[in-house]
Amino acid sequence: MILDAALTDLLRHGISESGTERVLAALIDHGAFVPVHGDGSLFLLRHKGDSSPALPACVSEACCAEHLPDAADTVYCDAMRLADIARETEAERLLLFASDGSSLAVPAAALFHAMARRGLKGDGQRLRLTSSTHPLAVALRDAVFRRLREFPEIHCVWISSARWLDTGRENLMVHMAVDEELPSPACQRLMQTLLSEEVTIGATDPTVAALALHRVTHAAEIADLDRMALDTVRIDHATGRIEVISREYDDPEAAEAARRALAEQRDEPLATRPPRRWWRRS
Repeated sequence: MILDAALTDLLRHGISESGTERVLAALIDHGAFVPVHGDGSLFLLRHKGDSSPALPACVSEACCAEHLPDAADTVYCDAMRLADIARETEAERLLLFASDGSSLAVPAAALFHAMARRGLKGDGQRLRLTSSTHPLAVALRDAVFRRLREFPEIHCVWISSARWLDTGRENLMVHMAVDEELPSPACQRLMQTLLSEEVTIGATDPTVAALALHRVTHAAEIADLDRMALDTVRIDHATGRIEVISREYDDPEAAEAARRALAEQRDEPLATRPPRRWWRRS
């Protein structure tokens, strides 16, 4: 693993500018694995010096499992997605873990500058978000509809299939628009509620990752999500009215097949549902 070799060499022979540059180059070329909680929310650490959020990133899934055992899973991220997450969570540092357990704290700004020198912007261009009729995606959307009123800090949720264009890796993404400081406790609580009380992730289901966006700070990213026609659950907490937007209402048979597959997987009776339109309010 090129990133592991560069990181281990730097830590073994002492921190140097050239060594750090090699680590950043390997990170940009090959990406890293970011740990997540069982509810799909990001597994952030706190820097010992000032308690600021730090984004851990591992050279492999095995490295993460061994050295961050409290994490439930990992999500592969290329450099642009790492930069996006660092900005969105306001993490000032990336904590890079080598396979031997040693780690290096790299300022997020150093990653941004290294990417800029290569003409790269952290704008998620290599990650494609699309709507999904996977049974787990449908179940998550319906569960959000049932529980969103309990979380006044969360105003909108988008559920999508995320595909990395360079590797082909796929997982489900749950984005949330919140009005509280990041990282968002409400985001983590909602995901814990969904996965402990509403939805069960099977052995063959895709990984689920959750990411909170601040309604003001990340207004541009939120506008981009709205333009993607993803499954969306939006609430007006003043009135309690919920609006659901889904391509299911263009192709209800696809979503019904997804629900049927989920019911069969869980050995549950399939609930009958009336036809619904493109949007629904409750």
